[in-house]
Amino acid sequence: MPLLDTYPHRPADRGAAAQLTARGPPPPRGSRPSTHAPTGSPPVAGARVRESAAERRSLAAADLRSRRPPGASPLRPMHPEHPTLMDPRTTSRRAARGRRRPPVRRPGLYVGVAAAGAVLLNVLAGPDPAAQAEAGAEPVSVAAQLGLTAQTGPAAASPDLAPLADLAASRGTREAEQTAAQQAQAAADQVVLDQQVAAAEAAAAEAAAAETRAAEEAAAQQQQAAAAAEAVPAAGAEDEAVAAATSVAATAVARISNSSGSVKPQVQAAADAVVSSVPGADDITLGGTRASATDPAGHPSGLALDYMVMADAALGDAIVAYHVAHWAELGVDYLIWEQRMLSSPGGSWQTMADRGGTTANHYDHVHVNYEG
Repeated sequence: MPLLDTYPHRPADRGAAAQLTARGPPPPRGSRPSTHAPTGSPPVAGARVRESAAERRSLAAADLRSRRPPGASPLRPMHPEHPTLMDPRTTSRRAARGRRRPPVRRPGLYVGVAAAGAVLLNVLAGPDPAAQAEAGAEPVSVAAQLGLTAQTGPAAASPDLAPLADLAASRGTREAEQTAAQQAQAAADQVVLDQQVAAAEAAAAEAAAAETRAAEEAAAQQQQAAAAAEAVPAAGAEDEAVAAATSVAATAVARISNSSGSVKPQVQAAADAVVSSVPGADDITLGGTRASATDPAGHPSGLALDYMVMADAALGDAIVAYHVAHWAELGVDYLIWEQRMLSSPGGSWQTMADRGGTTANHYDHVHVNYEG
C-alpha cells in the first residue's frame, strides 16, 4: 500500500497537476478508470491509465495535506480500493468498537443440538431385539442379585442407633416433666390468686358490714337521745309537782373532791340537797375545783360540780330532772349531759360538738354550773 507523502507541493506534483489539467477532470469517486480512450481519439495503453489514476490520488492527498491545520496528527495510508483519505479519529474508533464486540452465543441452539445428538445415539446404539426378548423372558430382581431376601417384619434397629433412641426418649421424658412442672406451678399460682381475691372480697364484705353496724348503732343512739330528751321534760313536770309539795331541805352533807380550794357555799348547799333528795346520789363522786379546767367561770372558780354517774344513765337522768325542777332554788346556770346543753328550765337541749371521748362528751357525768 503506498504511503502519502508528508512534503507537499513538490515539483513533481505540480507537473502531474499540469498534465491532469491538460487531460481533463478526473472521473467520479468510486468509478473504475477506463482503459479505452474517448471516442474520436487514438487508443491509450493500460499502463498509462493506471499512471493517471495514481497521479490523481497523489494530487488529492497533496490538496488534503495543504488544508490541514499545523500540528494535526498525520493521515493514515489510503486503502487501495477507496481513494478517499481516512481520518484516524474516525477509523480508529470504528475499529476499536469492532474489536470489542463480544461473540454471539446461542445456548438454546446448543441445547437443541445436544438433545438431537442424544436421541440419535440412543437409536443407533440400542440393544438388539433378541437381547430384549431374553431380558423380558427371565426377569432378574436386583435384590436377588445382591443376595437380599424379602422381610415382612419391621427392620431391626441398628446397635449404633440405640444411644440416639435413648437420647430422644430421655429428652421427651424431660420435656414432659418440664411441661407437668409448669402446669403444676401455674395451678399453684392460680390457687394463690384465688385465695387473695377471696380474702379481698371477705375484707370488703366485713368492712361493709362494719359500716352498716356503725350506722345502725348511730341511729339507735340518736333514737335513745331523742327519747331521753322527750322524757326529761315529763320527769321535770313530775318533779315540779313533787317540789310543790315538798321542800329542798338537805338532810345529808355531800362529799366534794376539790383540788384547787373549796367550792362556793351555794354550790355546797345545792350538792347537799341533791344527795339528800335523789336516791343513789350520795354514793357517787362529786368533782369540784380543779385548776386544769378550761372554763374560768366553772371549776377553777368553785361554781361547777361534776356528778360522776359513770355507766348509770338512769341516775344521771334523775339528777338532771331534779335540777330542772328546782332550777331557781338551786341557783342553776346551765346543765351539760350526754353531749347536750340546757340553759333554762323551759328551753330545749342543744347538741354540742363531738369532743372525741365519753368523758369529754359528758356521757359518764352530769356537769352543773351554778350562778355566782
